Amino acid sequence: MASESGRVVIVSGGAGGVGLAVTQIFAGQGDRVFVVEREAARGNIAPHLNERIIFTPADVSDEASVSATLDGIQAQGGRVDVLVNVVGGYMAGQPVHELDAATWDAMMTLNLRTAFLMSKHAARHMIPRNWGRIINFSARAARDTAANAGAYAVSKAGVLALTEVQAKELVPFHITVNAILPSIVDTPANRAAMPNADFSRWPKAEEVARVVRFLASDDAALISGAGIPVYGQW
Repeated sequence: MASESGRVVIVSGGAGGVGLAVTQIFAGQGDRVFVVEREAARGNIAPHLNERIIFTPADVSDEASVSATLDGIQAQGGRVDVLVNVVGGYMAGQPVHELDAATWDAMMTLNLRTAFLMSKHAARHMIPRNWGRIINFSARAARDTAANAGAYAVSKAGVLALTEVQAKELVPFHITVNAILPSIVDTPANRAAMPNADFSRWPKAEEVARVVRFLASDDAALISGAGIPVYGQW
């Protein structure tokens, strides 16, 4: 069992939006956080947390890149305790009968393939230590689907299924695997995309990050294979 602080935490997509809030909440409790992004942009990290955050450029949709990156983090950090898969995206606007294959493939790659590859290779490093936490970002759309968002909904439902399967596989190693299901999170990008929305009803990035932190804690040891809704007030 790893102590509640000083853990080695990996956050894919941890430099912006919700990912930044997740990165900072772990760094703020004394963890070393490896932010895995395609480009090593530090974003708006609070200055006092800089020494605990290591930016690691990688293509999380490419298995060779993911494998090498996780091996490098293991070598640098000495272990892998927590993985948070935040990387993802949203593309919609077409009914299934008009949906182009490129959009379908893009959603499966960005939302599902990245979670699969990161979870696969993180587990390889957690199993020898007989402890770990994997937290995936699914979405409300995985359970509450909407018309014209088929590729997104299916990719996020796939993340939920991946979570449930891997949770069963990793029970013998005391590794929990859970997913959170946000609705629209209150981030600058989402406000810009929906300027007429009622932002007060959206969950805040910091609130979502607190749920992630709980799932990574010892208090959540009995929870695995769960999909936790974080929908806010709507």
